[in-house]
Parts: sequence; structure tokens; C-alpha cells
Amino acid sequence: MAGELQLALAYELIPENAPLFASDIVAQAASQGIALDYSASTLDWLDSVTDSLRAGGVTVAQVPEVLLGFGCLLGECVARSTSAEWVAAAFDVPIGLRVNGDTLDPVGYAFATLASGQSYAAFAPAH
Repeated sequence: MAGELQLALAYELIPENAPLFASDIVAQAASQGIALDYSASTLDWLDSVTDSLRAGGVTVAQVPEVLLGFGCLLGECVARSTSAEWVAAAFDVPIGLRVNGDTLDPVGYAFATLASGQSYAAFAPAH
């Protein structure tokens, strides 16, 4: 997964920068006329784009930075609707989201979603 890939990132990969990775995805979508507001509709958009990538035969190795951004956007959707916070974690990408005492891996979920077809909403069902 991400730990095995070389990532070209705009920011240091630390918890405090996760919202920046998310906001970059939001800005890229806005430049295409798509408004993302960190709500359930943002999760639907993530599903749609990821489904399109999968249908086009795109692999994790081709878009790791995009998937990192998608995972951070997923985490921000959760964080903005709960008391979750970004923390250092022992995942392939060393950031996680602490929710109610549990540390979750939204970035890892985004990487897995490209291959599996699972829904981003399944990560954040109460969102």
C-alpha cells in the first residue's frame, strides 16, 4: 500500500497537515465547478470519482497522492461532524483519525477502496 510507494507530497505527512491534503482535493474539485462541503454528498463524490478510476483500470501505484488526498478528505468529513482529531498512527501512512477513543485509518481505507469498490460512506455511516 502507501508505505511501499514513493509519494510526492506538497506537505509533510503529519496529522496537522491532513486538513491541507483534504482542502487541496476540495480546491481541485472547485476548479472543475464542483463544490464539496465535507457532507455526505462529498462522500458520494469520492465514490463516483473512485469508481471512475477503477473502471478506467487505474491502479494505486498510479495515483497514490490522489488517494492520500481522498483519505484525508474522508477523515475531514468525519472530523467536521464529530469530535474526531487527526493523530500520529502506526498505519502505512502514519496518520490516523481518533474517534471516540479508537484510531481509524481513513487514508488506508481510501487506498483499499480503489481495489474493493467499497463505499466511502461505509467508513462514516453516521455522517
